[in-house]
Amino acid sequence: MFFNKLSQSMTSGTSVNLTIHCQNEILTVSVYPNSKGLKDEAKNHLKPIVLAGNAEELDEGFFDVVSQPIQKASGLLIAMKEFEDSLDIINAEKKEAQEQKRNGDKQAQERKSKFDKLIARADNLENEEKHEEALKILREAKTMADGDDVAKTDARIEKAKAKCMQSSLFQ
Repeated sequence: MFFNKLSQSMTSGTSVNLTIHCQNEILTVSVYPNSKGLKDEAKNHLKPIVLAGNAEELDEGFFDVVSQPIQKASGLLIAMKEFEDSLDIINAEKKEAQEQKRNGDKQAQERKSKFDKLIARADNLENEEKHEEALKILREAKTMADGDDVAKTDARIEKAKAKCMQSSLFQ
């Protein structure tokens, strides 16, 4: 009967610490709701429920006195745990977003580096009058281009096409 009534006062995921001290047939009972794994220091500010009396008095009124405070304290502990869990989720999402941003920045840098190398190679080929090869390289560079580089690359492609046509006419 005792544990049945006690479990009805408790919320899933919480525990209740009972301390019973006896002196001269007077029992002092301390009831302290707790939650394992809770990091929030606010849980340490909950006050235990302390009752004193002989065994008969405690048998009669114990649950009438402790039920509601245990339920309230258990509710607070559950709310703190849910808050901590939501913070953990938010922090994990934030960390994941930062990681994705870092990866995105790294990929953008790699694309820019490849683009710059291809443009430099196209410049060398144009200087060597190898316009058809330069055109192929410029088309490849366009796939790596971002922002203003797309328009600049398009202009260079048109210019290279014109030089290819011009050189093929005079051969």
